[in-house]
Amino acid sequence: MENIDRAVFDKIAAVSRDGSYAIIDGDEFADALPEGVRRAAGEIDGALKNLQKQGYIDLKYARGGTYCVAALKSKIAEPVEMPAPTKDESATIVEVKEKFNGFAAAMYAVAAFFGAAAGSAIVCAIFAAV
Repeated sequence: MENIDRAVFDKIAAVSRDGSYAIIDGDEFADALPEGVRRAAGEIDGALKNLQKQGYIDLKYARGGTYCVAALKSKIAEPVEMPAPTKDESATIVEVKEKFNGFAAAMYAVAAFFGAAAGSAIVCAIFAAV
């Protein structure tokens, strides 16, 4: 998770400890961001949307740089690094080639031809009756 998302979540978790909603100004979020990070309102809005999408916060409203939010979780889960797959010499890849079934293809073609013919006959009968 990005540093911005983590800083925004930490600010929300600090203000709404018991899961209640808190009203936070955009400047408070900007002050909570780490040094060297761009402190634009768009960055904060993006972080809030990411956190809401991932289920960490609930955003009741966001108007004019003021946000009403609640922390749904107590902390952000640390990413788990998967170990690199080891090359197993005993594992072999077996390719399976399927045979082309010409009889089945011919039957599909015949069925399609007769279906189209039957449909055309029905349309012709309707136009002849009208």
